[in-house]
Amino acid sequence: MPPLARQLPRTPDSAPAPAPAARPEISSTRESVEWFVMFLLFFLLLGFQAEGFVIPTGSMAPTLLGRHKEITCPECGFVYEVDAHAEIAEPERFRQSPTPVEAGVCVNCRFKAPIADEPNFQGDRVYVMKAPLSITRFPSTGSLSLKRWDIAVFKLPEDPEIRYIKRVVGMPNETLRIDHGDIWVQPKTSSPSLSKPFRRALRPLSHQEAMQTVVYDDSHRAKSLASHPRWTSRTPDVWTELPEKPGEFQSGLHSSAWSQLRYRHLVPDPSHWESLAAGLPLLHPIQPTLITDFYSYNTDQAADSGLRPWATAKAWRQNHWVGDLTLLFQLDLKELKGSLRIDLVKAGVPHLCEFNLETGTVSLSRGNQKLLENIPSHLETTGPHALSFANVDDRLTLRVDSHLPFVEGFSLPTPSALAPTKADLDPVGIAAKDASLAISKLLLKRDIYYTQKPAQSDYDNPEFGEPFPRNPTAMFNWLADPSRFPAIAHVPSTEYPIADAHYMMLGDNSPMSRDGRAWKRTDQRDPNDPNPDSGWDSSGRETWEVPESLLIGKAFCVHWPHLKPFGPTLRLSRDVRLPARPYFEKIRWVR
Repeated sequence: MPPLARQLPRTPDSAPAPAPAARPEISSTRESVEWFVMFLLFFLLLGFQAEGFVIPTGSMAPTLLGRHKEITCPECGFVYEVDAHAEIAEPERFRQSPTPVEAGVCVNCRFKAPIADEPNFQGDRVYVMKAPLSITRFPSTGSLSLKRWDIAVFKLPEDPEIRYIKRVVGMPNETLRIDHGDIWVQPKTSSPSLSKPFRRALRPLSHQEAMQTVVYDDSHRAKSLASHPRWTSRTPDVWTELPEKPGEFQSGLHSSAWSQLRYRHLVPDPSHWESLAAGLPLLHPIQPTLITDFYSYNTDQAADSGLRPWATAKAWRQNHWVGDLTLLFQLDLKELKGSLRIDLVKAGVPHLCEFNLETGTVSLSRGNQKLLENIPSHLETTGPHALSFANVDDRLTLRVDSHLPFVEGFSLPTPSALAPTKADLDPVGIAAKDASLAISKLLLKRDIYYTQKPAQSDYDNPEFGEPFPRNPTAMFNWLADPSRFPAIAHVPSTEYPIADAHYMMLGDNSPMSRDGRAWKRTDQRDPNDPNPDSGWDSSGRETWEVPESLLIGKAFCVHWPHLKPFGPTLRLSRDVRLPARPYFEKIRWVR
């Protein structure tokens, strides 16, 4: 049996670690499933050569959390995590003394909360199947190999004494391209004339869903923003929200034309919250902005942040437009009559999913172009149904309860437009016609945005014509001004050739991950340098490559998250509070 927790050396990230995702909802059978997982885990540990590790930093958040604080937002009640590894001294590295983390920003409502007294929790404990990833008790199955999108532990090429954990994104013998936050790949060929075009590196749907983060959860509305709702009815005489059921919108049968609910990304900036806290009128209105790659995990602010404006701005300067969205909600059908439509806008183009509730079919379209028609929808009964519709990596996917009407999704041709428009300021809609139904538990998520470099904005780009604003209020004004949006199309792409038996690793918290994009070649020996200490590897490895020989294994589960305080607590110290229970809800397979 491997050690329960072996500390991974801290990744010397050039900036704070990653951002949060909301705590997952728990089904009524979750507790039973958790105990089954624990039993199955025990079985697996008998068959796999496994080793335990503790995640120290947040470069893989929200998939894997490093040292963090878990916060319940005082304004909206949303639960999020904030990076807290700066509070732990690491004299063997470069941090000689801890830096208290005193504030964090909620991804759901952007309220900045004081968190100095909140417990600092240890990172996730994961189990890793060690290379060669063979199932020792079942030799007939052969060896398992790392695939794209697996999470791997490996030795850092620059310093093999250090172990990193990242996601496998680039595979041997291909060129990887990062373009507007997305991953594209091209197989290597023996001749340029035989080259194939770049294609999207699509994820299995289970990975795609696991890697997304929350934009807005309508079940958690900020108390001070009651007069600034994000979901509004364009036809209030049709859609009604009962005072006793906030967040539930009902549509009646009398509507013979499409009636819409629409989401505006109405996000307050720091000056708005300052005015609200002081009970003063807003100096300027809260305006819809583009959805960006904002993570709460990256909003950790130290006590002296006010003396360092860049440190305060860092928490807000997560400004890359993300057009790949997923809408989840509960649909309560009163009658099997009429039609329901969901639309997701990307780069000004609506992507539509339309249900015929009488025939039980569903169709897809993009703008005025029909894509698929009259596919069985599995909406065959009245009552509650869980729906999700996504446009991620130019692939439309739909879930109806446990069903996938379009299986892994319908792939779209790559759009020529790479910039948002005014329509992207209210990018999500739900419409009904001749239908009696209710909509509730509206939850909007976004995809990961892979930056060109860690801790640097892709928008620090001469093509923009002027530096992208660093002041939060100026940044919000930029993101609300459609006349500025065409500049986003000019963000260049970056390509990374990968040799045979080499991989490229990236962190899920891309803006704050010291991964293959940031490494150097200090391990490479210069044959022209007579100094024997100039390096130890003469393979010619590119900075971003991880040789296969440095792979340790594949992470497959989080087996023991931090303890969770509950009930009236006895505070023994800031970080120790009783009673506390195992955080069973966060025991999970890693995807």
